[in-house]
Amino acid sequence: MNRLSLTAVAGGLVILSSCSQEEMTKAPQPTGDFPISFRAGVGTRVNPDLNYIQNPATFYVSAYAPNHMSDTGIIPDSLFWDEPFYLMGANLYASSSNQKWPTKEQASKVEFFAYAPSLEEIQNAAFTQLDQNDPNYSNNLASYTKSIQFFNLCNDNVPLDPMGQMSTTFKDVTLYKGFKLGRFYVATDISKQVDFITSHISADVPENEDAAKLGVELKFKHQLSNIELRAFSGHPDYNIEIAGVRLGRPYTGNAIFNFCDGQGGVDYAAGGQWGISKNPQRLPVEYIFGEGDEIYRMGKFNNLNGGAVMSTTPHSTAATAESIMGKGGNAMVLPTKNAAWGGEANPWIAPKYSAFTGHGEDPYPDRNPKTWDPTTEGDMYFSILIRVTLKPEGDELNTPQIYPYGNNTTMNVVYLEKEKNSNKIIGRVPSKSSSVGANSEIVEFGWAAVPVGVNWERGKKYVYTLDFSDGVGIQDPEDPKPGTAIIGDGIKFSVSVEGWDESTNSTPVPQE
Repeated sequence: MNRLSLTAVAGGLVILSSCSQEEMTKAPQPTGDFPISFRAGVGTRVNPDLNYIQNPATFYVSAYAPNHMSDTGIIPDSLFWDEPFYLMGANLYASSSNQKWPTKEQASKVEFFAYAPSLEEIQNAAFTQLDQNDPNYSNNLASYTKSIQFFNLCNDNVPLDPMGQMSTTFKDVTLYKGFKLGRFYVATDISKQVDFITSHISADVPENEDAAKLGVELKFKHQLSNIELRAFSGHPDYNIEIAGVRLGRPYTGNAIFNFCDGQGGVDYAAGGQWGISKNPQRLPVEYIFGEGDEIYRMGKFNNLNGGAVMSTTPHSTAATAESIMGKGGNAMVLPTKNAAWGGEANPWIAPKYSAFTGHGEDPYPDRNPKTWDPTTEGDMYFSILIRVTLKPEGDELNTPQIYPYGNNTTMNVVYLEKEKNSNKIIGRVPSKSSSVGANSEIVEFGWAAVPVGVNWERGKKYVYTLDFSDGVGIQDPEDPKPGTAIIGDGIKFSVSVEGWDESTNSTPVPQE
């Protein structure tokens, strides 16, 4: 649920061939007298639906002494890497292995690079992209595991990224050298996504034990974009129920986080930068309401206990719109620039297409590999899982369902089991005829899309308020008839950008 429950992970990460693993692993441990400790905090406070309300419970640190070179004299010597540091109380963090500072003779400064959550949690989030029913699942899993698990040091002039590819495969960021984490893949299930934070500091070796006990202050920054969708409807005739959201198609993988600037310098005020592949992996990320979620209702419905007509919470204006993300929480995605989907069949939106795993059919077999150009071939959209019925008259208990259509051959239908006398979802079922409990019923939902262009930046929260008052959008790009109008006009929306802090005032942004 976008949680950051951080658990310790023992063991190192894989250092790939673009750097020297042998030089790092054979480096002797420092013999300084003073244990290393940290004080830490997240630069901006996150939402209550995340666990980093104040400080992380555990983070992972690699340390290098810039002026203490390895035997070859090419790269700095590693003091330790991917070491977990735990909260020990009073905002002081220490390692269980009692890592210590080098002596003044060994080094005058130490570069610390920290991140959270754990590599294991980042991997588990990424694995949600894989289809376990795919006959190549084992090979795909092995490829993902190999590509994700490393902290890498490339502080030389070799023009390679950490995966050994030429740096020209990445846009906007030069990856010639630096301290990097990679590769990063976003969970396609929003409820399993993680918030990714990093920190770097260059610290002087302390003069004495009292100075060491103060701890080195780490200020973490959010490196993903936070996306929230809200909704309202003032339509006079239709009730609208919502039970899921989909973001299609943000950047979801093949990204490297570089702590350095383009020249490999670590004294970088922005804290680092993403290297996004010129052919980024872009898969839909979604959350369909599950057990315990309540259907989000807009309109006037019959009393669930029978008898009198009742109104729901009045989500009838932008001011009364609330989050429709359910228990999945806000989406956490890589910074993305993508023009809006044109509202018609688009070869880039082939179902389950993934450049990494080879799912689906290559949309451009005669021009493969094809460089992705978000300015000319945008395919970004939001889809909302909805059910539309007529508003009741008088004491009507049942009103006709308008969407999904009775003929389901033109659209994809999601069947959800819910309690008869509440809005609570029990779970998803495969069909309308599935067997359910005596106190349950099956309701149908279909996807309704709205094209939207985005330019999401890291460390910012984007709140989209969707207006269903004049219509409910068009059929989803993965429906048999993509772009077909459903009811009325398209969904309107507005967007505001906030610092990743609840107390920050919203800054209105013009509609795309």
